[in-house]
Amino acid sequence: MLLRRAFIAASLLGAFFALAAAEPRRFAIDLKPADVIPTGNDLIALPTIRAEDGALDSFNVLSMRDRGLLEVVGDAGAPALQPYFEIDGKPLPFRAPSWALIEYWIPTARLASDGLERTLTYCVPTGSRAALVRLTLTNRRAQPVEAALGVRASWGKLNRVTYAPVALRGERLSSPGETSVFTFVTHDTHFAWALNAPGARVRAPVLPGSEAPGVEASRTFKVAPGASVETTFFLSVGLEENSAIHAARVLRENTERHGVDGVIAQAAAWCAARTGSTGHADLDLLMNRNLLFTALYAWGRTLDTEQLVGVTSRSPRYYVSAAYWDRDAMLWSLPGLLDIDRALAREALDYALTIQLRNTGTHSRYIDGMVLEDGFQLDEAVAPLLALGRYWRETDDRAFLVEHRAAIVQLRDRLLGRFDGATGLYSSLQDAEDEFQKLPFITYDNALAWQALNDLAALFAALRDERAAADAAERAAALKAAILRHCVAVPPDATEPIFVGATDGKARVFTEVPPGSLMKLPLVGFVTEDDPVFARTYDWLHSPAYAFSYSDQPFGLPGSHRVPFTTSWSVADHLRLKRSREHALKIMRASGWDGGIVTEGIDPRTAKMDRAGRAFATAAGYVADALWQEFVVPAQPKASSQ
Repeated sequence: MLLRRAFIAASLLGAFFALAAAEPRRFAIDLKPADVIPTGNDLIALPTIRAEDGALDSFNVLSMRDRGLLEVVGDAGAPALQPYFEIDGKPLPFRAPSWALIEYWIPTARLASDGLERTLTYCVPTGSRAALVRLTLTNRRAQPVEAALGVRASWGKLNRVTYAPVALRGERLSSPGETSVFTFVTHDTHFAWALNAPGARVRAPVLPGSEAPGVEASRTFKVAPGASVETTFFLSVGLEENSAIHAARVLRENTERHGVDGVIAQAAAWCAARTGSTGHADLDLLMNRNLLFTALYAWGRTLDTEQLVGVTSRSPRYYVSAAYWDRDAMLWSLPGLLDIDRALAREALDYALTIQLRNTGTHSRYIDGMVLEDGFQLDEAVAPLLALGRYWRETDDRAFLVEHRAAIVQLRDRLLGRFDGATGLYSSLQDAEDEFQKLPFITYDNALAWQALNDLAALFAALRDERAAADAAERAAALKAAILRHCVAVPPDATEPIFVGATDGKARVFTEVPPGSLMKLPLVGFVTEDDPVFARTYDWLHSPAYAFSYSDQPFGLPGSHRVPFTTSWSVADHLRLKRSREHALKIMRASGWDGGIVTEGIDPRTAKMDRAGRAFATAAGYVADALWQEFVVPAQPKASSQ
């Protein structure tokens, strides 16, 4: 086993260096002016690079102390960072450039007009607390020009974001220089960031009516016909002034040693090692970009503790960003991590089974495990067990099971505490849409509990606890019988039974909850897709008999009163059902999503995105994993996080 692991590690290391040596691939992306492009690494997120002009509206870090994101935004609607070009002392517009992604993640923009070509690239290298911003200009004119390449930095507020941005009260200070440092002070330095501008002229502009800290940095060049010039700026973060300054300096030193292209190539190699191919360029772009988005926006390291944490999204565009859900992290994002980076998946599971363990099953929590929104949800209570079951099947990592045996027992006991002896079912207060469900026994949740009990049987067997394994298997068989007995009934205006949404053992509701859809029953192995009861359930939910079926719309899939549109979960689930695969593919290809990043849903008539659910990092993993599982050929090796 040790030799096998050493061989795999050596192979992956060799593959990484081969990728680093290869020319990084570039993929054109089609963006609208109002779109944004996210990039970043596990420490610093740049979620809002504007497609219209390349400006960076905001950037953020995760903070354990603040239980969410710390977000830097510009003053009075200005971007936090505005790159710019000037020619012969006059502004040279950089409007509506064409965009491409280096290895699906590193954005680069190009614009050519009036005999002048300019480019802009943002790159946040792996492991760095700094981002580089490179500007280039090539003179295609017959005469030389004097060019200025620069950036303007503005700091209007420091927000703490957990769901909604809240401006923190404190003093914002700046110290302009070749490395300009920006400090947020309360009783001590709370956070700092810096802008390193090698060789640039730096000044602190005075803006009428504004006391916000800011700097402008630019370099001036005489550019001969046919010549090119470039300059690179370094944006960094830190716990205080010195760490922010040093982070920028180290990235600058790396570019001096390896060249800017070399640093970008190394970052691109990390991304390339975490991609696969479906054989279709459009699906590859959607899949790989969203796999990287779930790896780096549903997960990240806090600036103050360096602990890996899970969140709904590190983008403030998502309406409940920067909080932890078991379901989101374990059922939607983690499968994507297992596709591309097993070491990261292992660390994410460890976080769920330690820091987040004590409140598993509670509606939502802060990143430190404290309760954010109370309320028990059965699907969330079993989510870590299901994630662990898949991890075990794919990795055979018994040492991890042994390390977390106590957590497995605790999760099992929490599940058994919801058992109802009268029906043989397991109860939940809220459903997968985070809403109160008056009828306590939700069909989908109980199917997940059945799957979790089967996984528990396998996990306990691997731990050589045959008694616990047999007990879990027996409970799983009994639960399946109870579901088929209580959760199947004839809906109104029908003659044959289907699966119900929920029951109390007497009353029943015929509803659909897309995040916990009845369409998932074959996907978790509870029934086969051609099972007669499931087939009738499919027919009913896709017919006018169901109020939110959207069966008459070109991009329609069943929704609900809570999400009255075609959801990303539904698209992914239908992609994995033979009966609806082609329709799901049509929907995937028709939608522009959020500039290519998966959203909570789309309009069933137009395929335009639902604006409230933009930049949905955990759902991005769910959709991308569906593509990976169904279409990636051949099977791709999983990368190491190191």
